[in-house]
This record gives sequence, structure tokens and C-alpha cells, in this order.
Amino acid sequence: MTCDELRAGLGAYLDRELGVAHSLDAEEHLTFCMSCQWAYAKEREFRALLETRLPRPPAPAGLRARIRAALDAEARPRFRALLTGGRRWAALPVALLVLLALAVGLRPLMAPAPPPPVSELVAQHQVYSRVDGPAEIVSTDQAAVAGWLEQRVRFAVPVPDFSPAGIRLIGARLSALSDREMAYLLYEKDRQLVSLFAFPRRGVTLPSGGWIDVGDSSFYVTKVRGVEVVLWVQGDLAYAVVSPMSRETLLECALTVRRLARTTSGSGA
Repeated sequence: MTCDELRAGLGAYLDRELGVAHSLDAEEHLTFCMSCQWAYAKEREFRALLETRLPRPPAPAGLRARIRAALDAEARPRFRALLTGGRRWAALPVALLVLLALAVGLRPLMAPAPPPPVSELVAQHQVYSRVDGPAEIVSTDQAAVAGWLEQRVRFAVPVPDFSPAGIRLIGARLSALSDREMAYLLYEKDRQLVSLFAFPRRGVTLPSGGWIDVGDSSFYVTKVRGVEVVLWVQGDLAYAVVSPMSRETLLECALTVRRLARTTSGSGA
């Protein structure tokens, strides 16, 4: 099993959904590969944080009612068949109708999965938006936050000032995107978290569609689970702003970061 194969199946491995042969291959790979061991540990840590911080939403009442009705509808013909000596296959059309009813009922709840790395960025934003004191360094001083990050990551991270838009700096923390180090700047406005991520672009699979041009810059924009995402590439880094605030506001933030990154690094994309 290669590193790429293990990373692709890591979720299934943790959920015990791999077959016996693939599970043994994954365990053997993890025994010797330090990089994948780190990715495995980070995924377990992230899942544990999700379980402790995110409430498990209850099933919609309408869905529960449809499931109960479908089960009752399937059980009644089976019971009647037993009483009348009917053949077992007589209940088959009802079972098919039950599956169809469930499929129709679940369709509005289904949504296409967001492309990587968007889903992971959104998940991190949602986790830390529910955590008290999510920043490792708590400071509204841009220079202090920039100095803290400079000592901890191997790339220059611009720390923008969003205060003209009423968005204040909270601080920063270290994070990871799969096996890549990532800087995470935290801002807030009206008790809403604004997450700014910066990470090396090399090796990251960026979305193929959904890009828009704003001036001379291109941004990927989408909405996932109630939060807006604006992602872009500049020089050797990729950036993303994630928040439930409006897309227009996040695009303004993204343009501010781009201008600051050009000033501090002299690179543009």
C-alpha cells in the first residue's frame, strides 16, 4: 500500500470499513511510514475533537416519520403473509417501495461532497468556532502574531488588518492540512469567527471549477454547510478565508491579504 492509497482510505480505515486484506496492508504500512503515522495521529486527534466539541444533530422529524411509516408498511404485508400462508416473495414489491420512499425522502438531505481541501478547512473552522479560546496566541497585535508564527512555520504569513470592515484579530494557532503544516489566523465580528488559513500549495489538489475573476485575481468560491469559502493561490502558498459572513465581505478580506502578501514577499500570482 502506497502513501497516497493509505491517505485516500484513512477515513475508511478509522471507521473499520476496509476489508481484512486492506486493513492488514494499512497496518503494515503504518508500522514503517513515519509520515503516514503522523497523518493517522492527526486524523484521530481531529476526529476526537469533533466528537467532543460538535453536537450530534438529531434526525429531522419528517425523516423519522417516513422511516417509521415505511417500516410499518413493510411489516404489515409480511405479517399478513404469515397468517395466510402466502409466499415470502409476496412482500418483495413492498420492500422495493420502502427503498424508493427512503431514497426520495433522503434526496433533499444529500449534497455533493465539497472538493478537497475545502471540506477539511470548513471542518476546522466549524470545530474552532465552537471552542472557547481557540487561539494558541491570543493577541490583537499584528506584529506579535506575525512574530509568533515566524518562529513556528517555515513560510512567511501575512497578518492583515481587517478592522476597517469591523473584523478584529483574535490571535493565531498552528494547524495542519492532511500532512502539511498550516497557519491559522483567527478573527471575529459580531461573535462570528472569520478563519484565515495559509499553507504551502505544493501537492494540494485544488478545485477544478468554481473559480471567479476579481480584477487581476482568481478566487475559488463556494458555500459549504452554511459557511462561505474563498480560496486562492499566491506564490508558493494557498490561502482560504472561511466564515458565515457574506461572500462579498470575504472577497474583500481576500483582496486585502493579497495586497499585503505582495508587499511583504514581493510575489504575486
